[in-house]
Amino acid sequence: MSKLYQIKKDVQQVAAAIASVLGVEVTITDDALYRVAGTGCYAGNMGNAPIKASLFVQVLQTGAGVIIDDPGENSVCLRCESRQYCTELAQVCCPIQSGEATIGVIALVAFTPEQKQALLARRHDLLDFLGRMADLLASKVVEQERMAELKGMKNQLETLLNTVQEGIIAMDTAGRIIDTNTAAAKMIGVAADKLIGTNIVRVFAGLTIEDLLERSRKSGTGEIPCWLQGRRLHCIMKFNTWSDAAEVKGIVATLQEMETVKKIVSRYGWEIDCRADEILGGSTAMENVKQAVSMAARTNTAVLIRGESGTGKELLARVLHCSSERRYKPFIAINCAAIPDTLLETELFGYEEGAFTGARRGGKPGKFELADGGTLFLDEIGDMPLPLQAKLLRVLQEKQIERIGGTQPVPVDVRIISATHKDIEAMIKAGQFRQDLYYRINVFPVVVPPLRQRREDLPVLISHFLEKYQTAYAKRLAGMDTGAYNLLLQYEWPGNVRELENIIEYLVSIETGSRISLPHVMDRIQRSGEAAPGDMMSIAAAERQLILAAMAKFGPALEGKEKAAAALGISKATLYRKLKEYARD
Repeated sequence: MSKLYQIKKDVQQVAAAIASVLGVEVTITDDALYRVAGTGCYAGNMGNAPIKASLFVQVLQTGAGVIIDDPGENSVCLRCESRQYCTELAQVCCPIQSGEATIGVIALVAFTPEQKQALLARRHDLLDFLGRMADLLASKVVEQERMAELKGMKNQLETLLNTVQEGIIAMDTAGRIIDTNTAAAKMIGVAADKLIGTNIVRVFAGLTIEDLLERSRKSGTGEIPCWLQGRRLHCIMKFNTWSDAAEVKGIVATLQEMETVKKIVSRYGWEIDCRADEILGGSTAMENVKQAVSMAARTNTAVLIRGESGTGKELLARVLHCSSERRYKPFIAINCAAIPDTLLETELFGYEEGAFTGARRGGKPGKFELADGGTLFLDEIGDMPLPLQAKLLRVLQEKQIERIGGTQPVPVDVRIISATHKDIEAMIKAGQFRQDLYYRINVFPVVVPPLRQRREDLPVLISHFLEKYQTAYAKRLAGMDTGAYNLLLQYEWPGNVRELENIIEYLVSIETGSRISLPHVMDRIQRSGEAAPGDMMSIAAAERQLILAAMAKFGPALEGKEKAAAALGISKATLYRKLKEYARD
């Protein structure tokens, strides 16, 4: 479809206006010589077949106007196939140009002597006039092209906006909604066309125009409550302005439902942190723990995981969550010992805007709200202050929370998994922990044994961490000396699995040879920050046991001592010094 044909209605109006004013007939063709508009005898013969007139061909090729006062006799007409049938007495032809291209021809035609006389008398003025009319049509073509381009861009933008999951609302500085995407309309529950023209403050309760402008100037993000037809909607909204020069023309708000944010948190936590295959060990003690976790996962009751620091209580909590019916819901963890008492309450229950000095604009949801539908892991619950224990008990009983500074209760559906390394029973007797809360959180107890009580798991754990950190540090070791390996097996591990992992990582990172040696192991264990003074004796005892066992195996002769030192990965001088110390004892 030619450019002129796309505006054929406008072209015909121009042709009719010219004919009416000048009293001659008008015909307009496109660049393919199809008639787009015409008056008189041309009116009923448009768009059927290309015009064969040689005159129009010349105008298209040269881009110059032509005046013919002797049709049929003029040299241009000699090549025209319609020459013998021509009834025209005079013509004034002008090209229609858009940019550097000729997109059509506009012509004035006389069929009577009177029309010919009037046409030729003002031929040059009429040619100039046709040039202006041609420019008018060319500008219409450009306008049509720009409109088509804008329409395409608008459709593209609408498609883009309607494919994003976030809701988008555009409004003027008075808060009147001027556009919105389908996601925003769906969140609010009103058709997009019905939202247009509605003031934003009628949609989002508690939001004023002044507040809106303030938020937008700061590109603020916050939680906004929305009430519509009795339905309460929570959104996280971000505001930005758009400007013309220095003047703000409008505001764009992007919003996400709180439930969507929770699902993102849930998906991240499940995909990244839930690693059931990291529960290593086949000892009877660990098999009992795995069985207890599996049984607890089939219920919805509160679980209390007890064990020394470093035994992997949080990992067990994650595995329990991932094995339960809540596995596709959020898993939110908080360490009660790592957060100051004054902040722990706001972290758990959240706060409303203006609840205290420095409170975030829009407020902030707490861990209970983020964990709604899923699991909340309260690590080190034994460190929770007594006043907060009372509030936690009430939440567990009523299944709803109230934000700091808030007045409306928020229902929550959360499974509680707690963990502690403390003697809760002794704390209850000392008045440091509420007995009624203990009964609430200890419905299904799981006890994780310390590493020293499941030594048969050490080979598996050592092998796993060696492989893990060789990969992490891009190293490939042949293993470790027998003495080093035996020392790891006999050490008491007061820091449990965490200490073992830390030591293995250290040994792999510093080793420059092909095998991990005993001196490195002895040095690292003795400097372990988690080892208590009493544990240092167990290190010395393990070292003595290893050396005496090597001597018993290889014998007291010189050759035997050389073999023992080699097997232990220490020098002969060190072996002689140690044997001398043992002899004095």
